[in-house]
Amino acid sequence: MHYGKLFTNIKEMAANCPVRNYMDDQNIQWKEGKPDYTQVNEKYLKERSRKHPVDSIEKLVENLVKTWEMESSHKKREKDWQSVERDTFRISVNGGRQFTLKDNIEIGNYNILMWDSPLYQAKEETNISSHKLFRQAMPGGFAWEVLEVFSGPPKVSFTWRHWGKWEGKYKDSDPTGEDLELTGSCVAVVNGDLKIVSIEVFYDPNPMIAKLMKVKKCPM
Repeated sequence: MHYGKLFTNIKEMAANCPVRNYMDDQNIQWKEGKPDYTQVNEKYLKERSRKHPVDSIEKLVENLVKTWEMESSHKKREKDWQSVERDTFRISVNGGRQFTLKDNIEIGNYNILMWDSPLYQAKEETNISSHKLFRQAMPGGFAWEVLEVFSGPPKVSFTWRHWGKWEGKYKDSDPTGEDLELTGSCVAVVNGDLKIVSIEVFYDPNPMIAKLMKVKKCPM
């Protein structure tokens, strides 16, 4: 066995693996236990389309957003959140309603991100049920990456890609095994401590939801 090459590969994977901060405090109250990102990290490392240097602005933005996603998906209490400026944080999608941190915790990031989609009934899902729905549909993980960053702090503009393989049931739809992908852009304002003040997301979720619902024509 070529141990030198093996150790080099391990070191490279560790250096490029996503960093999600603020997970180790023993007092954190998790919604369903502390999350394990091993599987989705492996998918990200294997299938990402960009390989950003560890010290790049792209990697910084990617890790910050992944930290927000971790807190958004798994933390129960506002005081446990460290990625955002808690009193002023707002998130909106395609110029729509602005949601607060309290909304983010209660409603959930999936529901917020598809709040106005005609094919996804966000108001009928809870934070937890929405995550179970997509974890069941994509049991191999739903990976996320930054594509390009166009401006640095305090107003960060970037594009992103979100992808997975449809291998599990989505509601009444049986899986097809096809690859699913979302792309979009985002403008995030951060403060001097790199805490997120606001996030504006721009993308179209309907083509992916149409595939999952097996709807042949997306509504306008």
